[in-house]
Amino acid sequence: MRVYRTAYVIGELGKGGAEYQLHELLRQLDRERYEPRIFALATGGYWAEPIRRLGITVEEFSRGRSADPRRLVALRRALRAFRPDILHTIMWSGNSYGRIAALGLGVPVVIAAERNVLRLPGWQVGVERALDLMTDAYLVNSEAIAVELTEHGGLPRNKITVIENGIDLTAMPAFEPDRRAARIAAGLDPSRRVVAQVGRLTAQKDYPTFLQAAATIAPDYPDVDFLVVGTGELRAELEALSSRLGLNDRVRFMGLRHDVKALLGGVDVLTLTSRFEGLPNVVLEAMAAGAVVVATDVGGCGEVILPDVTGLLVGPGQPDVVSDAVRRVLDDPTWARSAALAARRRIEERFSVETMATRTTDAYATLLARRLTS
Repeated sequence: MRVYRTAYVIGELGKGGAEYQLHELLRQLDRERYEPRIFALATGGYWAEPIRRLGITVEEFSRGRSADPRRLVALRRALRAFRPDILHTIMWSGNSYGRIAALGLGVPVVIAAERNVLRLPGWQVGVERALDLMTDAYLVNSEAIAVELTEHGGLPRNKITVIENGIDLTAMPAFEPDRRAARIAAGLDPSRRVVAQVGRLTAQKDYPTFLQAAATIAPDYPDVDFLVVGTGELRAELEALSSRLGLNDRVRFMGLRHDVKALLGGVDVLTLTSRFEGLPNVVLEAMAAGAVVVATDVGGCGEVILPDVTGLLVGPGQPDVVSDAVRRVLDDPTWARSAALAARRRIEERFSVETMATRTTDAYATLLARRLTS
């Protein structure tokens, strides 16, 4: 059986959702059929070593300024030496650098992947349309991204395939409606209920809406604590806002945690107040772990959450609406348990990492067959 050299180009290997999905895809990849190599456009990312432990070469390139010809030349040289059969680029920097570097190298199959619903400025749209001429397919993790790429990016819909994110259910805590044992394991007070938000502390995630909702909930629910799990450039600003809202004794800033999956086993409500998203992994993980999700209806969130069945959807930038949704979960434990059970079943049926990897390699096989027989 022929082994196809597969090059993945990504901007960085930090602790983000796209990077996690790449690791999970590589972990599932049939190494008798595909020989993967990673090309990262920055050094020192969290996922670099876990990927190397899979026995996969990771080549990292030092980051200079945003438009860095030297990095482009180095990437082109590395791709030429590897001679990939498949080039799979990921997100804007990987998509642009990777495809430009591959121009004229005769790569049989070129795939670009987008993971977020982003309104690109005009010059980036122009670059994307120009690179479409060498692109065989686009892989996206939600229908919302497909709509954005076609309606505003001008890309052909027949080249776009939606492959939802998947999570490793074997790495998740056992589904347990009683959250106390998991809270003890996570170092939390088992007697107190937990509302949490997990993600980078950036403007995209709109933590002020979460904190403002917490400020209206806290006085009426003295047994509820609020967790902010993640790190980012806005931490000091958000801590100051928490203090101004009188939440110092009710909100814990947990920082970067490597045990988020276990932590979610002790969470009662997982909120996501993002302004934009693709298909967030933390929503899938929370649903698998038994936390009821209250998420803004952006990106692919509405493709995962069935409103009033597996969780609740709210509009972005509306702390009062977030507060009402969280109160519903806290006030109705019978409905909350039903929603948690339904959410777990939905993840098992549709959002496993095995399904994601199989659908991705099926796309590879289809594109290779088309190219090699044309």
